[in-house]
Amino acid sequence: NKWVTAAKAIVNGVCGIDMLAGPSEVLVIADSTADPEVIAADLLAQAEHDTEARPILVTPDASVITQVNAALRRQLAVLPTRDVA
Repeated sequence: NKWVTAAKAIVNGVCGIDMLAGPSEVLVIADSTADPEVIAADLLAQAEHDTEARPILVTPDASVITQVNAALRRQLAVLPTRDVA
């Protein structure tokens, strides 16, 4: 998140850091053969890092969107980091 990046920027050069990272981003491209539960989990895995995260789903199939939205609701209901995700 932005606070971790700010802290790393302060100590960069004083001690070793891995890198300055921006918001988490993921782009999932899926068709009707994809598992909506896995897609939802992948999207949430990035979204839970920061409110600035940008998880994106691209699909030509409207039913995939419906199924992923339902999976997102189920998974968010039990996700401890749901307030950020």
